[in-house]
Amino acid sequence: MATMYIKPSEDKPQFGCYSERGLMSYFMFVELPKRMGDFLKALEFPKNVLNPFKDIIPTNAIIFSELDFGKQGFGCPDGAIYFEYKKGDETISTMILIEAKADETYAKSCKKKKYNSTIKGQLELRWRMKELLLNECFCNNKIQEHEKGNKYLRENELMRNSYTGNNNQPHDDFYTKNRIDSANKLNSMRRLIINKKKSGVEFLINKMIKCENRVYFLVISKDEKDSNPFNTSINLPLCYKMNEGKEDWNESKKQFCWLPITTIEELAK
Repeated sequence: MATMYIKPSEDKPQFGCYSERGLMSYFMFVELPKRMGDFLKALEFPKNVLNPFKDIIPTNAIIFSELDFGKQGFGCPDGAIYFEYKKGDETISTMILIEAKADETYAKSCKKKKYNSTIKGQLELRWRMKELLLNECFCNNKIQEHEKGNKYLRENELMRNSYTGNNNQPHDDFYTKNRIDSANKLNSMRRLIINKKKSGVEFLINKMIKCENRVYFLVISKDEKDSNPFNTSINLPLCYKMNEGKEDWNESKKQFCWLPITTIEELAK
């Protein structure tokens, strides 16, 4: 059973925060605005990667909770943080996408059968989305337009092929044989509609585009302190580069960080 966290509010009612969803919502909206600097400094990056946020002063922050990039798109992050900071005279825009598993270790989550249900799969989906955005927006290409004038962020075949079972890796089970055989159809590829009215997706996408390649991926898990799952060689996310068909963890690991759920519990006291 998931944990129930009882938290105070400024009025008489208390908050009953069930499982990681409840705890993370409480933390994101009640505690994080007061503890943003402490939170960023606490992030643990993989071995030999320095925390780029140790000495910054975050400004213009926007906190997002319970995002949805579609089950046939790029999954559902538990939250995100957009913020800016100064580097000399330059204003740097940054986004951190958050995956929380308060009741599971990273390794246990990766044992699930469905790609979308594993934390590794979710991280890869978000990476793929980021790579598509960089390609579409910074390589003079346009977001793809389809019927009724809708605009989609849509995966290409090279990126798809990187996640359909190559190199003895678990494949993205969205890609059935029928979808692979019908690559020209809209619903044959992972895609995200980005201009649907009132969806909120376009607002977040525009913020992410502003960040260019400064998009980070945070895992919060039940792993013990000093047990950063990104310091092992097991279940690391595959981070293929758009239009290259290759990946380099030594480079992409700079964008991945981790916190044990106990740190969130401490910051939320």
